[in-house]
Amino acid sequence: MPGPVQRFADATALLEAALAFVTQAAKQAVAARGRFTIALAGGATPLPLYAAMAERGFGAPFETTLFFLGDERLVPVGDRRSNFGTIAPLLLTPAPIPIGNIHPMPVEIAPPELAAVTYEEEIRTAFGCPPEAIPRFDLILLGLGPDGHTASLFPDSPALAEKIRLIRAVPAPTTAEPRVGRLTFTLPLINAARQILFLAAARGKEMPLGKVLAGRPEPQIPASLVCPDDGDVAWYILDA
Repeated sequence: MPGPVQRFADATALLEAALAFVTQAAKQAVAARGRFTIALAGGATPLPLYAAMAERGFGAPFETTLFFLGDERLVPVGDRRSNFGTIAPLLLTPAPIPIGNIHPMPVEIAPPELAAVTYEEEIRTAFGCPPEAIPRFDLILLGLGPDGHTASLFPDSPALAEKIRLIRAVPAPTTAEPRVGRLTFTLPLINAARQILFLAAARGKEMPLGKVLAGRPEPQIPASLVCPDDGDVAWYILDA
């Protein structure tokens, strides 16, 4: 079953609630483990949150926060379709974050399968995690596509059956734009997180949103497969 669901009538209310959520997660992580690990989501909905995190802070020192991306399009950073290229000017460049704490996906490495392996190794090194273990992010931010995808896990994708790999290269989707290849977190890595926060605008996504919130896991709606064994999931939905 999905976790707590909150609906907001305007973007400002969603922003304030999301920032409070991140702040609480960050404070808990620093108190328990001395640092905060977060995976950022692409898309338009979380962008105001990222700007607020840079300007107002989020409960953890920048120097003890590690930033990763939950998925990325296989385009250069300067391309307008790049998640990292969109997020960096709002959060990662304005804030005083040590460069070693920023972990973009290595889109410059070819083939994509090697890029996926490289990023998985980078995550394991950052977490000090052995090959047989799955790292636990303190917080993973996710979105929802009109086709039900989350991160770059698309309907009926073979990547949904992954049990071992943390990162997968996936081909260009046929159900979402932009139609370029991607790198993505897999379900084992997502479902190992301590906390997951979905940020979604309801307009145009009523069908997949309804199915996810009904609590029926379906491969045709990948977001419905996000169900941590030992973590919490919350949904913040913009209903305007």
